Amino acid sequence: MKNFHPFFTIGTLGMIVIACLHMFLAVGLSLTSMHTTFFVLYPIFLTFLILGVVLTVKDKKTLV
Repeated sequence: MKNFHPFFTIGTLGMIVIACLHMFLAVGLSLTSMHTTFFVLYPIFLTFLILGVVLTVKDKKTLV
């Protein structure tokens, strides 16, 4: 599994960036109104991550 599907990269980087930004806004700036925005963004990037894993495994099975 050397080559990951681009959705895997998008999902992974998206989850990391969104989580860091969420922690900064929640703890650092104490903005409680931002939580609803992030609860929408988490499932979007999680979907990209899951699709990336599924498509990577599917591509690996077709190569074997």
